[in-house]
Amino acid sequence: MIKNNQTFGISLAACVFTLAASTALAQAAPMTQSFTLSPNERPAYDAAKGQGYVSIETGNEVAFAVAATPGDYRVTATVGAGRTTVWAEDRRLVAGPIVVPAGQTREVSFIVNVRNAIMANAEQDATRAPRVGLRGDEPGGRNWDDMLTISASGPDKALLALKVEPEQVRRLLLAGDSTVSDQAGSDFASWGQMLPRFVGGDVVVANHARGGETLKSFVTSLRWDKLLSETRAGDIVIIQFGHNDEKKQWPRTYLGPDGAYGAYLAAFVAEVRQRGANPVLVTPVARRFFENGKIRNTHEGYDAAVRDTGQTLGVPLIDLTALSTQFYEKLGPERSALAFGNRGQDKTHHNAYGAWAMACLAAGKLKTLDLGLAIDAPDCAPHPEGFEISATDWPLMRTPEQPKQAAEPVSIK
Repeated sequence: MIKNNQTFGISLAACVFTLAASTALAQAAPMTQSFTLSPNERPAYDAAKGQGYVSIETGNEVAFAVAATPGDYRVTATVGAGRTTVWAEDRRLVAGPIVVPAGQTREVSFIVNVRNAIMANAEQDATRAPRVGLRGDEPGGRNWDDMLTISASGPDKALLALKVEPEQVRRLLLAGDSTVSDQAGSDFASWGQMLPRFVGGDVVVANHARGGETLKSFVTSLRWDKLLSETRAGDIVIIQFGHNDEKKQWPRTYLGPDGAYGAYLAAFVAEVRQRGANPVLVTPVARRFFENGKIRNTHEGYDAAVRDTGQTLGVPLIDLTALSTQFYEKLGPERSALAFGNRGQDKTHHNAYGAWAMACLAAGKLKTLDLGLAIDAPDCAPHPEGFEISATDWPLMRTPEQPKQAAEPVSIK
């Protein structure tokens, strides 16, 4: 039995602990920071100061990084005269291209999500895995490095000042493969990294997608746990897989379309809803394989499984298989190559134009789903040669591994 004085002692200790924890959190909470950037002085990132430039010599960008704890940050960038495009972290498009007349400046504001690979270790977690299973070029990338990185590209790269302030906002979290993930090098791009350009208001896009992932591997690598740990009530979780789940040559992660794939999707949906968040299912973006002027559906069965799961569970759906198929067919067999990486030789992974177009299509559908999002979805079929992001606007941050998905489709019976 606990006596009265013992109860008081425990309560007092709890109060002291709570006060100490609150004080520690208050002291650790990041404050608003402002930075004036000079084109003449670009000191390398200094860990002791928690700021500096991280541009690479072989790149064509100006990149400035600030030490940042995981969370969401409103960034106000001051841009000078000329043409400048602004990116965050591993090449997420957040503003631009911005054209400013001579002698003038312009401010643009956007929100960036920062994370690291550390997992909160649950007391009863049998795996005791402390981190997300990063691989390939990820450890050297900008998405997991405890820094907030803003970069400028274009003919002028006129990034003059930054203001960074923490702000808790609604999150739009992405789970998927390389057609969704942040691609940081070469001419490859994905619709997930272009999506921030179309999502306005107090919402941040947190892209957890990774090349080569499947529904199974997203769980075993702890990426799904990481995403869920950052999901709050009212958030939106967009889920697009299929490109790799359908590969029988990957037997450990293969999922058949006639039961297992849909069951895994249903489990993902249940976990999102368990947290009071809103799931959105996306059919896999189509590959560019033409037969007699029409796109051959290399995802046959998997796109149907997504539709069936969405209908059965009452989950909002973006049919990107259908939307991308219509887009490619409108361009035709030859001109549709202008939307793909490796100078059109890759038939799965997009370049900047293709990724922008897919993001625009996805955003346009998001706008109709009654999720309370402020979406700017302009004409999604601009002339490829006149696309708003020119070659000089496209930043080369590093040379990563090739995307982890083969350009060839799985055999269709």
